[in-house]
Amino acid sequence: MFVKRLSFLKFIFPDLFRASKKVCIINPQYLSDLKNFNIKNTVVLTDDIRIYSPLSSAGYNCAPGNNYNVDISIILLPKSKEFAKELIVNGLKRSKGGYVVIDGDKKDGIISIIKELEKEFSFDIKLSKAHGKIVAFRTDHGLLPPTWHSKKLNKINNDFVTVPGIFSWDHVDSASKLLKTHIPNDLKGCGADLGAGWGFLTKFLEKLVSVDHIYAIDVSKRALECAAKNCETSKVKFVWEDVQQWKAPKPLDFIVMNPPFHSNGKVDIKLGEMFIISAARNLIKSGNLYMVSNRHLPYEHILGKHFAAWNEIGGDNKFKVILAEKPLAVSRKKP
Repeated sequence: MFVKRLSFLKFIFPDLFRASKKVCIINPQYLSDLKNFNIKNTVVLTDDIRIYSPLSSAGYNCAPGNNYNVDISIILLPKSKEFAKELIVNGLKRSKGGYVVIDGDKKDGIISIIKELEKEFSFDIKLSKAHGKIVAFRTDHGLLPPTWHSKKLNKINNDFVTVPGIFSWDHVDSASKLLKTHIPNDLKGCGADLGAGWGFLTKFLEKLVSVDHIYAIDVSKRALECAAKNCETSKVKFVWEDVQQWKAPKPLDFIVMNPPFHSNGKVDIKLGEMFIISAARNLIKSGNLYMVSNRHLPYEHILGKHFAAWNEIGGDNKFKVILAEKPLAVSRKKP
């Protein structure tokens, strides 16, 4: 919907998007969000490797230095209000003396953000289109509320550092907590935590005496930065990569995971299925997968297709913990 709202903004305010102007796109959700922007004059800030990698390969600058300034910052708001504020703070810093454009869907909370900003800034443009809003204003026509921060840290149980906007940022996820109780303490060898997030399970694994090495894989760079703070040994290697694409340097003895099943706010069973396929592909012939999922998610068929055996080893009315053993040869072939 951003592309549709942006087209209206360009029509009403064409001078804002002259080809010579430098633009910073912050938090794009789709590759198509960049289709109307010149590679030469556009930089991108994203936390998601699935956006970062293809845009970098296409020639976009996705790692501008902290002092790289632009004429316009365009911020696509996330659902997390605290993370949204952080992105807006960073956007204003990038485009001092220029413009900020903020876009978001109504269901993701843009209305409350706009209300706070309107107390401090006068908007040049404010549009409601396609179930969302887009606004534009000059950065030198006001000051952000003093309670807005560029990077807000959170602590869980005085044990874990997290930041807004990553999965389960303000509590330990119940499913991961359940899975932890079913991972054997005598686990050994080399393994991985697929979709490691801020490192709850990774930290447990690194403390196991017989575990030699762990790969913590996640698409979110911010989540992995938290995981690196939460883990204490050199056993862990943090990998900013899409689990669906990742290939371990050598086959692993074990994998643990609490796979996601939402993509851009919508239920996506295929995402969890691809995690299972990736796990099977990266394990040794006698390797084990320990996973947890919501009870209603139908992963049994895909487990039977890629593992010689699987069993439910724990759970409750909301979640099920599964041990899948011995990945089949078809899974371990290169995709």
